Amino acid sequence: MDSLLASLREIGREIRETLLRVIGDPDMSAITGMGADGTYTHRIDRVCEDIIIRNVKDLDLPVNVVSEEAGIVDRGYDQNLVTDPLDGTFNAEHRIPFFASSMAVMGSDTDSLRLGYVINLGNGDEYWTERGGGVFFNGNRVTRKRRANVVSFNIGDGVEEYIGRLLSLRGKKRALGCASLELCLVATGSLDMMAYLGNGNRIRNVDVAAGVLAVRESGGAVVDERGAEFRAGLDVSKRMNIVAVSDRNFLVDIL
Repeated sequence: MDSLLASLREIGREIRETLLRVIGDPDMSAITGMGADGTYTHRIDRVCEDIIIRNVKDLDLPVNVVSEEAGIVDRGYDQNLVTDPLDGTFNAEHRIPFFASSMAVMGSDTDSLRLGYVINLGNGDEYWTERGGGVFFNGNRVTRKRRANVVSFNIGDGVEEYIGRLLSLRGKKRALGCASLELCLVATGSLDMMAYLGNGNRIRNVDVAAGVLAVRESGGAVVDERGAEFRAGLDVSKRMNIVAVSDRNFLVDIL
């Protein structure tokens, strides 16, 4: 296993252990300021981000940090750890066990993704991917999967033309509220598709970088609302539409 990946797993486990102690504390829901991504920062978000930044420095990992709260922490490296320390803050604060820490290593954009790690902080499930090395779930390589007949999507204003198509898809529909984990479920075959589209639901690089690599490594596809390959850079304030499918043929029914 890549030594950097091993370090990310250690960090993820520390975040989980910490959250299990503080979830439910009303003080953790307090808003402490505005993050670099333009959204409010809750104390629980800051706790998770502080763990990542501290460990990157203490372990002297060869990466800069790109995070939704701090923005870019430039440490003078070509590689970047693009992370959402707590994806699914609402779920975490309401004890819905579907929230995650997402960490990905890449250069200047998602075309250069080389490593991804996501941990479900609610139950400890781990997903990791190394470019060209496949997808792993709790240490086991993910093999090809059959159609799940389950999709997850979040739709806002401005993309009304997609609503009918998504509602007409066969199977169950869900909105799960944690994009990084939803992408991992597409990669492992638990979901056929996930989509975040429209005003109020567009996604940021920190939410999806690790999951994008997982879906692509599993043989799926990640695109924007026009069907072009999804690409995100280092700007944490930029929001984008995203559609991910476990099989590229599913795009015919959606776009």
